[in-house]
Amino acid sequence: MWLLAPLCAPACGGHSQALVVYVPTTPPSWATAAPIRIFIPGNGTSSVPTHATGIPDEVFRRVVLGSGGGRCSSFAIEQVIGGSDTGSVLWSGSVVLAELIGARAATFGIVPGSTAIELGAGLGLVSIVASCLGARVVATDGDESIQPVAKRNVLLNQRLQDVAGSQSGSESNEGGQSGAGSVDVRQLWWGDVAAARALGSFDTVLGSDLVYGTDGIVGPVAREASFAALLCTMWLLSHENTTLVLTYRERKPIEARFFTMLWEQFEPDVEGTSGEAWRGEASPIAGVPESSSVRLFTFRRRRRGRTGGDTPPAPYCAALGRDAVE
Repeated sequence: MWLLAPLCAPACGGHSQALVVYVPTTPPSWATAAPIRIFIPGNGTSSVPTHATGIPDEVFRRVVLGSGGGRCSSFAIEQVIGGSDTGSVLWSGSVVLAELIGARAATFGIVPGSTAIELGAGLGLVSIVASCLGARVVATDGDESIQPVAKRNVLLNQRLQDVAGSQSGSESNEGGQSGAGSVDVRQLWWGDVAAARALGSFDTVLGSDLVYGTDGIVGPVAREASFAALLCTMWLLSHENTTLVLTYRERKPIEARFFTMLWEQFEPDVEGTSGEAWRGEASPIAGVPESSSVRLFTFRRRRRGRTGGDTPPAPYCAALGRDAVE
């Protein structure tokens, strides 16, 4: 299996980096196995088949965050090799987002006792990292078949963090990860107004590669409707102080429409930004496939006035024919 091992020197300038390291494939105890050789992408030493995402096709994958420390730096993720759903394997966007959460948790509103929800959680890496740092996380995905795998990943990492905590003399927690956080895995379809409202609003909304586009198959009309459904859900799960944190890699031109729609009701959560802020922030991690083209976006809801005490309709939802208010 391949592991993302931290690699940084003063020359990094504060940016997290990683090496890809090969460790023997064993049962879950492999998590403590020592690296036996280093693979630098492009040097021809790789013999492990890779998925279309560029992530090696290994059932278990160990992810070590260059930004992390102590218990919240090493994670184990089970993948579903050959799975039909996009969420059955790790994507570079999720690894980048996990790394950035480790480096900027407080900036993203992820602190002990905070609440977060991940959309399109897939295997659960991002949610697991956020919970290790103390957040109470709801990990959601529309694909019901992937939820058992995500739940197994939550339990596996809980055990790993408990072991790490006992070795460092720290106390573990009962409901989730070692930082007194938790992960609740649930199914959620974008555009399901009732389900989103039942979940309430969160301090942080997380998502990686949510607008992976196949415009040649789905078509622009259906794709735009899916964007509206996603944005409707984001709006209902947020409040005016919620931080929306997304990582994204452009693949299809139609995906730019999502950010045009996002900009209508959300604004960048970065001081001094302009209309070009939708382009996001580059956050490459050495050794992580495709990460050089993964962008980070942080947004907050635009403030909206109320007339005569009325609560205005929630944006985006009306385009779906849904009757929803804030």
